[in-house]
Amino acid sequence: MTTITNDQFFDPTVETMPRAELEKLQEARILQLVPYVYERSPLVRDLWEQHGVTPDDIKSLADFKAKVPFMDKDTIRAYRDKHNDPYGGLACVSAPHLRGVGFTSGTTGDPTPLPRPEDNAVVNGLKRELWQIGVRANDKFAYMLFSFRDGLNADRWMDCGMIPIAVQHSPLEIPYLVKISREHRPKALFMISTPIIMGLDAYQKKSGDDLREAFSSIQGVVFGGEPMSPNLRKIVEGWGLEIFELSSLGDLATAMECKAHDGMHTWEDIALIEHLDPNDNIEMPDGSRGELVVTALTDDVAPFIRYRTDDLISFTRQPCTCGRTHGRMKPVGRKGDEMLIGGRSVLPIDIFPFIGDFPETRSGLFQMIRPQREMDALRLRVGFDPDELHDDEAALCERISSKLQSELDIPISVELMSNEALLKLGPPNKIPRVSKS
Repeated sequence: MTTITNDQFFDPTVETMPRAELEKLQEARILQLVPYVYERSPLVRDLWEQHGVTPDDIKSLADFKAKVPFMDKDTIRAYRDKHNDPYGGLACVSAPHLRGVGFTSGTTGDPTPLPRPEDNAVVNGLKRELWQIGVRANDKFAYMLFSFRDGLNADRWMDCGMIPIAVQHSPLEIPYLVKISREHRPKALFMISTPIIMGLDAYQKKSGDDLREAFSSIQGVVFGGEPMSPNLRKIVEGWGLEIFELSSLGDLATAMECKAHDGMHTWEDIALIEHLDPNDNIEMPDGSRGELVVTALTDDVAPFIRYRTDDLISFTRQPCTCGRTHGRMKPVGRKGDEMLIGGRSVLPIDIFPFIGDFPETRSGLFQMIRPQREMDALRLRVGFDPDELHDDEAALCERISSKLQSELDIPISVELMSNEALLKLGPPNKIPRVSKS
């Protein structure tokens, strides 16, 4: 049995709060949020008026779930385009209370602006996560953040004493990352992505540098942006690093694994989590697959309200063996990414375990081509390293097709593209795993 001590948690009162108390806190915050956001957010007011809902109708958390309409990215984009509002009608305040603007990645469409408050939910959650990795006051950590999220806002860590060393999230910065790892000996690395791992691997092969030694002070490295392929995991573990996978919590915060590695913690004092049937508003059973729906509980600048994320997750509210009581999720994929091949459901997560089985494709780069949801065969664009090619491209296509057809039992057509060319099809940190063409 795990022994729980306060030193395990950044905020032990909140992180181990009994479920009944956590739900009371959520209800109190919802009832405070409802009149505030209705009065100040033009999108929320317009949407609620269309559905005949007012703040007077919401007297409990149950009322909120039963009566408040959903929003999604298309709702926000439609309001933005109709009213020429860059914030899509979400912003409840202006300067000086508006303290920054981040953006979604744009992987599934044009990037959505994310107006940010001073009390940033993303950073608040990450303080808890870095603490459980082992970062304490006066400890340094490498802060290699995707710049499109919030930029390198290192000053937001001052209150907890953790010391971020800002590194641009770019493969071009890899020599600098290795240099500061030796000079400053950070306790954690937040965060790496597929291109960063590929760049580090290439750097090590070219330079002969010992990355296990360079990263020897790092107690945990955070990987995010997409699922991690088995071969990339082997590379990172070969540097002696423990990997903590992270995912977006509906663009309002993040969710990350703890040392139990049994799901990503969803901070339910920061976000109300609903786990719903993807095609309805019915709550799904604990442990089952459903769509993630989020409401921001601590954002007074531009809170999402019943935001349907399109993200499919497996979700449980059972307490974790680490001692935390908040829910945990395991991402499955995006609802909009699902394809039906001969009637069988296929998501990118079904491809990840197998695509890196060949030396030429061990980077795990691929795209599913989805001109429509239902297809007779899966078209797959696969990244490869020409320097590792053992025969010719046609033979490699045949080997990949045979492997995947055997594993997935569906017809597959493979198109090869160099890793370098495939990476150019998306933002700097990842590629869209599903493309229309």
